[in-house]
Amino acid sequence: MAELAWGAATDAGQIRASNEDHLWADGQLFAVADGMGGHQAGEVASALAVSRLSSALAQPDPTADALVAAIEDANREIFAASATDPDQQGMGTTITALALISRATDGEDTDDDAYLVLGNVGDSRTYRIRHGVLEQVTVDHSYVQELVAGGHISPAEARTHPRRNIVTRALGIEPEIEVDSWRVELYRGDRYILCSDGLVDEVPDDDILEIATSHSDPTEAARALVDTANANGGHDNISVVVVDVIDGAEPPPPNTEADPVATGWDESTDEIPVIDDSDTDDETTPAESVEGETAVDGETVGDSADTENAETDAAAPARPRRRSRLWTFILGIGAAAVLVFGSAIFAAWARSGYFVDFDNDDRVVVYKGQPSTILWFNPTVSADTGRIRDALDERSIELVEDRFRFDSLAAAERFVTERLELAEDDRRTGS
Repeated sequence: MAELAWGAATDAGQIRASNEDHLWADGQLFAVADGMGGHQAGEVASALAVSRLSSALAQPDPTADALVAAIEDANREIFAASATDPDQQGMGTTITALALISRATDGEDTDDDAYLVLGNVGDSRTYRIRHGVLEQVTVDHSYVQELVAGGHISPAEARTHPRRNIVTRALGIEPEIEVDSWRVELYRGDRYILCSDGLVDEVPDDDILEIATSHSDPTEAARALVDTANANGGHDNISVVVVDVIDGAEPPPPNTEADPVATGWDESTDEIPVIDDSDTDDETTPAESVEGETAVDGETVGDSADTENAETDAAAPARPRRRSRLWTFILGIGAAAVLVFGSAIFAAWARSGYFVDFDNDDRVVVYKGQPSTILWFNPTVSADTGRIRDALDERSIELVEDRFRFDSLAAAERFVTERLELAEDDRRTGS
């Protein structure tokens, strides 16, 4: 198997009381999960995700499909736990993971004995450094990434956008999840950086590159990145895994199309590249001719020379077609019922809880709903606290911008009264 070196570091940051991130690094699997949800439920969700992945990849000779299947299983497990435990309602997690897969498991006979599979859901990222260039391999599933992809804001504006923490895809929110995945070849000298958004929000990409390349040891590089994020504010939990490819093929020259990375959506298809293990050797489709038969409107009839039996043969499929339409109708009704039920659960979660934030007029207000709103559910104002941004000290402004969650309106209002301090000038004037 190919030779890798790795290091990892994680920290709660300067603001959060606990660390809801979980990471894993063991030579076979490397993963970072960033949990979300009240009552430390985010910590439960990220731990479940990492545990599910590590168990699946620890099985003998895991295949490329094992990583994606494990992420899908983790999603179902988190969703079920959220639905049965009130303290864990609405919990979820992002995940970015890299797995080392043996080609022998896939039945491939090549000089290269292994490759990497990358899976991703949410806004935790995987970067790659090659030829001194930092590239983002994954694509964020986030509101601001959609704005960037649509040309509404620039990547620089996305870094400071007030809704930059809103994710559009996460484990545990719906019973099924779409996992972005890539097959990545092993090239000697490549360095991969898996991280939660606690690093990305505090450290610009140029600085990530400079820090990562100034430390040859992956453990030292991971720790230096975490320390820099803390020094820059540490507003969120920070987790970093650094993976170095020690033994592999010679990397392709710079600026080539070999082993491309996804730095944004393909605007022509709105799709992300995924692993496709389907057999594409059989090119036959229902509209093509086969020996002795001719395809007509998707159905086969006898040879045209046998005109006497043609009408009988063509009419035969009529009854099965009606039965097929009946089953299609029944399945459609069932799918609609599942969708309505799932939407109701999701809507209840999206409208639960409270958080404190600034409104468009820089007034401190209490919102009802999720600070990390997903899809079309927007929080609504429950109370105006009477405070304004200009009257608060810097520490209090940071606390408001962190949008802490509360179980009740009273708890949110207590937070404003007890934790937010007026600036020195306002204290002296008694305002």
